[in-house]
Amino acid sequence: MLYSVSQAAMMVTGKTHAVLTGDLVKSSRLTSDQSREAMDGLKSAACTFNAVYPEAIHKEMDTFRHDSWQLLLNNPVLAFRVALFLRCILKMKSSAGIKYDTRISIGIGSVDFVAENRISDSRGIAFTLSGRGLDGMKTAHLAFDGSFADADDWHDVSLGVVPLLDCVVTDWTPVESGVVSAALLGKTQVQTADYLLSKQEAVPTRQAIGDSLSRAHWGTVHDVLARLEKKIAGSLHAGYVQA
Repeated sequence: MLYSVSQAAMMVTGKTHAVLTGDLVKSSRLTSDQSREAMDGLKSAACTFNAVYPEAIHKEMDTFRHDSWQLLLNNPVLAFRVALFLRCILKMKSSAGIKYDTRISIGIGSVDFVAENRISDSRGIAFTLSGRGLDGMKTAHLAFDGSFADADDWHDVSLGVVPLLDCVVTDWTPVESGVVSAALLGKTQVQTADYLLSKQEAVPTRQAIGDSLSRAHWGTVHDVLARLEKKIAGSLHAGYVQA
């Protein structure tokens, strides 16, 4: 089937993208206002990330129903960084009475076309993998699949590294999530204080910021993230993605 500009689609056959598909955790426990606030927060977070990493995200986040969303990345290397950032932005809004989080399924592969009006109407392997991954999630909050030729190595990542990373992120407190969200944007501890000032009333001291990063195991998470990004970049460069 042919797709034309009049159908509001951009042909990108063969181009590799990352697709993140997600939904709010236990959204049925949220009021309509809380759900709307969470979804607005995710859309705003995507814009913030794109401002720091220009053109990493294609246009804006697509949201549907009251608790689901999808994001298309032009730069697949940043997929895990975006996923962690989105979760941090939600988790930092949590309180004793309200818990915010989102499940995220990452899919990397080719994209046949991008529907410009609604990203969720697009088609391609990346979209299929991402959607299938979310459907298959039970208790996990983070999943990954990619159409890479070196499948055995990536299975180890999907079944071993990602679940462990998910466990660490799930345990982050609102304070830790806020501090890590700044670190994911590459901010120093001094810059983090200014960043948090724009998002919350209480701003931690530099010592408190350092302590929060330590409790969140940021050093280890940063190393894992760097290795994942290097591995994705290496696979893409070597042409490991299957059409």
